[in-house]
Amino acid sequence: MINQNTENTAIQLIDRLESYSDISDCEDDLSDFSKTVNATFWIEDENGNIIFPSGIATETETVDRDTAITYDENVPYIDAVPSGETSTNFYPFTLVSGENYILAVQVDLFVVQQTTEILRAIFPYVILMVFLLSLLCAGLYARYITRPIVRLSKISKQMADLDFAGQCKEERDDELGSLAHNLNSLSVSLSTALKDLQIANQQLRTDIEKEQELERQRIDFFSAASHELKTPLTILKGHLMGMLNEVKGYENHEEYMERSLAVVDKMETLVKELLYVSKTDGKQKSEYKMVDFAELVRVQIADVTDLLSKKEQCLEVDIPDKLICELEPAQIERAIQNILVNAIRYSPTGELIRIALSKENNTVYCEIENTGVHIPENMISHLFEAFYRADTSRNRNTGGTGLGLYIVRKIMELHQAKYGIKNTSRGVLFWLEMSSKRSADNSI
Repeated sequence: MINQNTENTAIQLIDRLESYSDISDCEDDLSDFSKTVNATFWIEDENGNIIFPSGIATETETVDRDTAITYDENVPYIDAVPSGETSTNFYPFTLVSGENYILAVQVDLFVVQQTTEILRAIFPYVILMVFLLSLLCAGLYARYITRPIVRLSKISKQMADLDFAGQCKEERDDELGSLAHNLNSLSVSLSTALKDLQIANQQLRTDIEKEQELERQRIDFFSAASHELKTPLTILKGHLMGMLNEVKGYENHEEYMERSLAVVDKMETLVKELLYVSKTDGKQKSEYKMVDFAELVRVQIADVTDLLSKKEQCLEVDIPDKLICELEPAQIERAIQNILVNAIRYSPTGELIRIALSKENNTVYCEIENTGVHIPENMISHLFEAFYRADTSRNRNTGGTGLGLYIVRKIMELHQAKYGIKNTSRGVLFWLEMSSKRSADNSI
């Protein structure tokens, strides 16, 4: 059997030969065919005689032509007739003159068999090489596909553990690259949300702690208030029961009625202080106005003139003619009054009370100093607590209700003012720093 290329060339040669009227005119085409194909060929007439090339006898002369070749003009060629290690194909054709011929093409099968044996020998190695190459390609492709998937899986696990520090590489333009981009966006969003949540939680924790502290302070305040009210009520009850039951020593009703009235006055003062504290702790809106702070202080000094005279104390005043400041007048009046009364009450007779006001930039400075007395350093930090008295005996004859400085503290906090009490070389100094004009951020 000849190869397909030789067969196609032979058929093309037949088509050209059939256009000639004499076989001798075909030598050029036959020569070209000889150069083209790697096979032996010859041309026989219808009697089986070889006419090309002339003078050559082949094994085909021994072939029974009646059985090997049957010419039919409708059949383009006769299938191959193998002989030993060769294979011969016969192609009948007819010239224009009507003469019938046969083109015989003979191929040596040894080369074909040798090639086939070589292919059979190397075929297992080819299969092995293809298999190894397939494994290599599969490994490379799997690495190309699975490596980013493993990376994405690792990043997603970190995100599940609330660790958003990892970022996926977005070098690819396929679905894995899109997934990496989406994971990075999700990581950023979750990280931002988590930080906001942590800030909110911290703020909530701070608010809860602040509320708990306020609740503790309220409980302590009412506990102390109950104690402060219990003592005068006990005294008043004792006086009334003694007089009603005519207990010995209570015969002078007028004397004990006066004592009872004094106790009631102190209770009234304490209740008023408690009511004022409840207002400062409430959410009512304060009315801030632009007022003359210097004039406000001068009015409060005038109100305590009698108290100064009783204790024969001197007053030193350094106040400007006018000092405009935005504040809540009623509250600041109460604070200044409490400070002045404390300064006069706790200073010995004949001592000095110094009052100074000044303004620098937008800050108002106030100092009230009473001489001749000092406060133990360990007590200064407690002076603004409710019902705290520096006098450990808590004697009401030498002190007030214990709410004076606590009220001052509340008023100063409402005005966002800085304040404090400290010992000086001459006595005790109360100082105040307050903005002369309130901003929108500081409004209550």
